[in-house]
Amino acid sequence: MKIYLIGMPGSGKTTIALKLAKALGYTYIDLDGMIEKDAHLFTEEIFEKYGEEKFRALETNALKNCPKDGDYVIACGGGIVTQKENKALMNGVKFYLDTDIDIIKKRLEQDYQRPLLKEKTLEQLFDERFLKYQDFADAIVSNNYDIEQTVKVLLNYIKNEEYK
Repeated sequence: MKIYLIGMPGSGKTTIALKLAKALGYTYIDLDGMIEKDAHLFTEEIFEKYGEEKFRALETNALKNCPKDGDYVIACGGGIVTQKENKALMNGVKFYLDTDIDIIKKRLEQDYQRPLLKEKTLEQLFDERFLKYQDFADAIVSNNYDIEQTVKVLLNYIKNEEYK
């Protein structure tokens, strides 16, 4: 089974994916990490040198190159939903980690500057993507509180297959 975590930058996709993969005994994949490894450039460098359109093409290609067989938890980049074709490539359950903007802002204070946040505000990104996240998602899970609680909720969904 493949589990995809989608959501805004700073919504906790990477942290939750790591913990969820460990709890399930699945393999963890960081999609942005795959892109960086294949391109031999950091995400920020790809945006600076080639722009968002090129990054999105690399992102779609990385999805196509995800292993076909096996059990994986895949942390997707925040903009994965901007390309409609990506939804069809995500052959598994897709969880949208819904996180309040104020919480994301606090989390991102200690994080690196995301490339798109140099051009747009979090609110602008949220407005552009909110309906797309909902369209992609099989289930929506809040990640406003305790990380362990979010993982428990996800495990419960998976165990009970409530997303189907």
